[in-house]
Amino acid sequence: MMQIRPKKCNIIICSAWMISYILHPVFIPFYVLLIFFLISHFFFYDIEKIIKLIFLSAVIVPLLIQYLLYRLKILRSFFLVQWKARIGFTLLMAFIYYLLFTTLHPVSVLNHISLFFRGITVSLLISAGFNMFKKRISLHALALGGALFFLLKWSHDYKTNILDIISAAITLTTLTLAARIKLNAHNITEIAIGLLTGIAGQTVSFFIL
Repeated sequence: MMQIRPKKCNIIICSAWMISYILHPVFIPFYVLLIFFLISHFFFYDIEKIIKLIFLSAVIVPLLIQYLLYRLKILRSFFLVQWKARIGFTLLMAFIYYLLFTTLHPVSVLNHISLFFRGITVSLLISAGFNMFKKRISLHALALGGALFFLLKWSHDYKTNILDIISAAITLTTLTLAARIKLNAHNITEIAIGLLTGIAGQTVSFFIL
């Protein structure tokens, strides 16, 4: 999760913080949605409605709830340093993404993106399980692992050459995970488990459920 940015930092540390915020786990699925509309072969009449729905429910609502809980002093820190806060926020996000899955899945042309959201749900539940045993994993890595899986799956299923997008995603993933390590937010093990958890959730959603 987010940590408080130090008051003083050099260009490397400040860049690491900027990357961590821009590619925060809350935002990554929304970015994937935008890429989905970019690469999709289908024509959508309600792109604006869908984008607003995802942005409000998966980005704005969680951040507002987090902020309100902090202002009400239910959370000691806005940046979720407590285990219970991390578990609660992870379960909240899992619930939101499951609702998005059930909302979008009946629309056949949105099948892939709905399954992507269900995969995020599975990954977040796994993450909450780790947190219950006070084991940390990187949610940045979880979100990025799931995003990479989705892009590769879409490219394979629709025989679409999106090598440039996948290459950019891999580069951004590498930079983000390096930033998390540089900031001492996670160690390599937590990063690796996060990536595997993100991939595992998507695998369960697309191939098992």
